[in-house]
Amino acid sequence: MDLLASRIYPFIDTGSLVEHRACDTLFRTEDGGFLLHLSSPIGADRVLRIDCRAALVWINEEPDEFGKEWE
Repeated sequence: MDLLASRIYPFIDTGSLVEHRACDTLFRTEDGGFLLHLSSPIGADRVLRIDCRAALVWINEEPDEFGKEWE
């Protein structure tokens, strides 16, 4: 597995209104697929298997779109 991109961005917890930082990491697997690892200090980590198009969309997101995969 190869690391392609990673980003850390702030978000506000809606329950406590405290700012936290989340980390999203994009990997390319040996079979040519993509894995997106979503990590947050207040939620469980998630791993999503995504296709090539979704990986390109994720890489090209604007900063105000970061974290939309959590919804």
